[in-house]
Amino acid sequence: ERLAAAGQLRPDGVQFLLSAHASHEELFLFRRLAEELIGDANAVHVTWRYREKAQPPDAKFTVPPVEAPNVNGARMFGIVPGGVGDEVREADNVALRQAVREGRVASLYVFDPGPEGSLGDVEWVLDARRRGVLPLLIVQGVLLTEIARAADFVLPGASYVEKEASYTNEHGRLQGTARAMAPPGDALDDWQIVVNLATALGVPFDYVTAAHVRADIAARFGDAAGLHGLTTLAFARPLSAKHWLQASNPSERWKWDFMYQDLPPVKGSVDPSSLPLAPGAIALREVK
Repeated sequence: ERLAAAGQLRPDGVQFLLSAHASHEELFLFRRLAEELIGDANAVHVTWRYREKAQPPDAKFTVPPVEAPNVNGARMFGIVPGGVGDEVREADNVALRQAVREGRVASLYVFDPGPEGSLGDVEWVLDARRRGVLPLLIVQGVLLTEIARAADFVLPGASYVEKEASYTNEHGRLQGTARAMAPPGDALDDWQIVVNLATALGVPFDYVTAAHVRADIAARFGDAAGLHGLTTLAFARPLSAKHWLQASNPSERWKWDFMYQDLPPVKGSVDPSSLPLAPGAIALREVK
């Protein structure tokens, strides 16, 4: 209700900030929601973290400084400038930051599917909340991060191993990640959350599955080079949770290894139940 009220009172005061870890399905739905709700697809912004990373010794590849798996997807939907395959530098959301700092944004909806820190610098959002110039903050994500703690509402979503989703990698190749386990508790697939939100706001979306979302993407953006084959993309279900990484995206495994370099490595030879758990963490449930 508060989000709808903010949109009716001042459409340009409703803005969306998405992590570059968002899938095609999620980027598309947020873009469409912004168009239908406030008539402005430019209200959707994408951000990511840019930092120098330690390079593995004797490696045949360079670990990129950006943690932005789907910038190319954001480019194809017109959210981020540039073409598929262009070099990715630091995210440019200067206009949004300035608007938030000056109190010109009544409602900010943040989509943060993890890992922690993938949004990059969010101190400007936290500062606006402390100063009382950002009346409404909604966070959809998987971790209780600092920005989630500052939110008025937190909507629990699914991590990338808990959902079926598509991305276009840095080389312009379309890829899909298979679901290895169900989201815990009351958490939903993120596309479902957006669909439910849209319906509650009087913008009914008639999608029933993620495949329906991909079909609509193909109908509207099918000519984009990085989306060829979207509707026929195969999502092979991993045999067990300990094999999810290889089954989902084997060619990109090293990226996840370094993205989660502070966590125990997840390999096919590791029994998930034997991995140490951080305080408050939920143990992996093996999918038979």
